Amino acid sequence: MKKIQWVVNRMFVSGILLIVMLFIVPPRFGVADGDKVSFYEYFYGAPLRWLNVTSMTDEKSSFTGTFFMGNEGISINWFNLLGSFLLIFVVVSIVFFLIKKYYSKER
Repeated sequence: MKKIQWVVNRMFVSGILLIVMLFIVPPRFGVADGDKVSFYEYFYGAPLRWLNVTSMTDEKSSFTGTFFMGNEGISINWFNLLGSFLLIFVVVSIVFFLIKKYYSKER
């Protein structure tokens, strides 16, 4: 039961950090020109840029502004999403391990 709780705790923290990264890490910007209108692509989600938001405005705004007000399409790269989650999970596990080792060493 302790091992299951260990995995659940780290998965929860990893999921929260994955979502928080959308708001903290600035997007990578790309331009996709069409015939009559230019579309601007914003790639969100660190570390592997798993969320693609297409917009007709060229203003570099925050995630909430682009996502909720000015988008023309949203796509998710599931492979990059899974990879980002696993990378964050590994980093969170290492941090938890080091903190546990540090506190057990003090006692």
